[in-house]
Amino acid sequence: MLLRRKSIFLTLWLSYILVLLIPVTVTFVLYTNMEKTLIDNANRANLAMLEQARQVVDSNLQEMEQLGVQIAMQPKLQTLWTVRDGEKYIQYEEAVRSLRNIRNGSRFIDDLYIYLREDDTVISSRLKTDAVTFFTELYPLPGRSLDQVRAEILSGYHYMDFWPVPQGVQDQAANVIASAFTLPLGEGSNGKGTLIMLIDEQQIFNLLKQIQWVNEGTMLILDSKGQVIVSTAGGHALPAGLSAEIAGASGYRTYPMDGQAQMLSYTTGQSGWKYISLVPKNVVLERVNEIKAWALGLLAFVVAAGSAAAYWMANRSYSPIRDLVYTINKGRSVPRSGSANEYEFIRTSITESFAESMDLKSKLAGHLPVVRAHFLSRLLKGQMDPAELNPDSLAFMDVHFPHPCVGVVLIEVDESKEFRVEESERDYALVRFIILNLSSELLRDSGYATETDSNRLALVLNVPDTSEETLLNRDRFIAELKGIIEGRFRMKITVATSSIHHGLQEVSRCYNEALNALDYRIIHGISSIIHYDQIRELERTDYYYPTEVEARFMNVLKSGEQEAAERILDDLYERNIGARDTTPELGKLLIMNILGTLLKVTNALKIDEKLSLETPADPVKQILNSPSADEMIKKIKKLIVFICDCVREARSEQQERWQERMKKYIDRHYADHSLSLTTVADHFGLNPAYMSGLFKKQYGINLTDYMIEVRISEAKRLLADPGITVLQVAQRVGYSTDIGFIRIFKKVEGITPGKYRDMLQLSGDPKES
Repeated sequence: MLLRRKSIFLTLWLSYILVLLIPVTVTFVLYTNMEKTLIDNANRANLAMLEQARQVVDSNLQEMEQLGVQIAMQPKLQTLWTVRDGEKYIQYEEAVRSLRNIRNGSRFIDDLYIYLREDDTVISSRLKTDAVTFFTELYPLPGRSLDQVRAEILSGYHYMDFWPVPQGVQDQAANVIASAFTLPLGEGSNGKGTLIMLIDEQQIFNLLKQIQWVNEGTMLILDSKGQVIVSTAGGHALPAGLSAEIAGASGYRTYPMDGQAQMLSYTTGQSGWKYISLVPKNVVLERVNEIKAWALGLLAFVVAAGSAAAYWMANRSYSPIRDLVYTINKGRSVPRSGSANEYEFIRTSITESFAESMDLKSKLAGHLPVVRAHFLSRLLKGQMDPAELNPDSLAFMDVHFPHPCVGVVLIEVDESKEFRVEESERDYALVRFIILNLSSELLRDSGYATETDSNRLALVLNVPDTSEETLLNRDRFIAELKGIIEGRFRMKITVATSSIHHGLQEVSRCYNEALNALDYRIIHGISSIIHYDQIRELERTDYYYPTEVEARFMNVLKSGEQEAAERILDDLYERNIGARDTTPELGKLLIMNILGTLLKVTNALKIDEKLSLETPADPVKQILNSPSADEMIKKIKKLIVFICDCVREARSEQQERWQERMKKYIDRHYADHSLSLTTVADHFGLNPAYMSGLFKKQYGINLTDYMIEVRISEAKRLLADPGITVLQVAQRVGYSTDIGFIRIFKKVEGITPGKYRDMLQLSGDPKES
């Protein structure tokens, strides 16, 4: 019996030893792959941090490009290179102020200024001076002489070209990276000037400091031309053979350099810039080797402790059997102290764990809508790994896509003033909540709704196929949703739809198509339904606004002909936008050109200052910020009314001045024999009939009659003197002979000049009767 008990004990002990060998064996296998796994993890972590730095730099580069285009298209700044010196209507101080306002809007740009080639002048956000003073005394570029700046940066054609700090000046306190745009855009080497933006190199270094091992390795940033923009090593040359290793978009690998293995990680941004990290392999393996030593020691300790624990557990498992045998033989039991407490502890632990599990499930259910919304947002933006779209992952978020085809519907809230009580985020959130819940209710099991912006929602549709019936069902759903929102809640919404595609991975493509369709809101107007299938075939690449139409438009505006100007505007609208076959980009460009024509007219008529005084808000900005082309045209017509009113007002004032000058001219020259309606019209440069009409409108008598009235009045004064003959009187009041004078005098007074004189003598009154 003793041998049997010993054999059972030995069997238990060997069993526990075998169980112990399983994790030991697995640990040994994992140990052999530990170095590769840790290096891969380090590479992936390093690449992820590179990606973060890339996203920030790319975002700022896009901001720089947008800022460059904004400066190039800024009307006040454009006059610096489009208007000759004698005709400039903008002061340099206004240009400096404009650059200061633009510069204050960007944190990434350290400074910016414009170099005008013809004037050899630099205008910055602080001052205006000549290029020699600016680049040699005030703001010299680190490491570059004036001749180098002229040859490399200020001449030729540039668009987002960069010049890093030259090698050898990297220890200066404030190094900058220069970027240049040739102005105006698209002029090639014939540009009128250069826009220069300066980036503080330290900002990029601060981004790179977030990357692990940055102090032990080398970080480089290359621009789209392959030149080194920033290097933590201080040099501007790539190590030999590195160009071939980074030919792809992104990745990581081991790279030998200077006889030492390097861990190479790189990625490429949207602008074509490459971000490279080189870390000596031994820096990473130092930690790996340390972990290896700990792992070996831990493995030895586990084997020793496991063997002892196996012996103890075998003995403990054997004790109940021994006690049972002893009880059977002796007829009594041997109590085990603490056994009941241990089993009670296990039971209590299981009960508490079950309660905690139920609590976690309840909390997870409360966060499920947030998790689902985050998933849908990433799905729309194409940020989901296809491996994450498996049924188990979707079921975890309570998301189900039973059908094979997908589509996207975007809802843009155009107006909600009648529904909202006030302009507050609370009311805007209530608007989104109503549309979101209403959309989800109408969708039922055919898709999901989520917010994408402050006034925009996206619906992910899940449909069985791409048939006409499916499209009709989609359109009926949109019509019902739009009718409820606009009818019951008094809101106006624009709806844009994508095509229907096969596969859940096509959701991001559908989202981009719906965004493209939504851009056509400016053409179709607000509160419209725009289908991508209807606008994707548009191939129009120009618009109708010829030079002769613009010239006629300017002429009728300068003449104050409001109706003619509005007819030309309506014709341009119908030819370009009314057919709904143009693109949003062309529509916006047409509106901008029409605005340019109006601004030319206001400048030519000298009413631009009056326009800025009488309109508290910038009319150009109001027009361009309108949600649709219809709204833009309405606001442009208001601007046309203003221009024509100013023209008519100025013309009325000018006519009054002309009439007074005509009257004074006749009063001074009535004795001139050549004075006539034609000579007076020639003197004032006006049409005779038009001039006589203006005069009669002011004084109630036409100009010829007034001329006769002045001459007859003076003749009657002269006839009171008997020493002056009738012929002399006629010649003094502008008649060559007395015959014409006598005829006119008799026609006006009813008697001849001689009889008029006789009547004066008989009455003894020298004054006219």
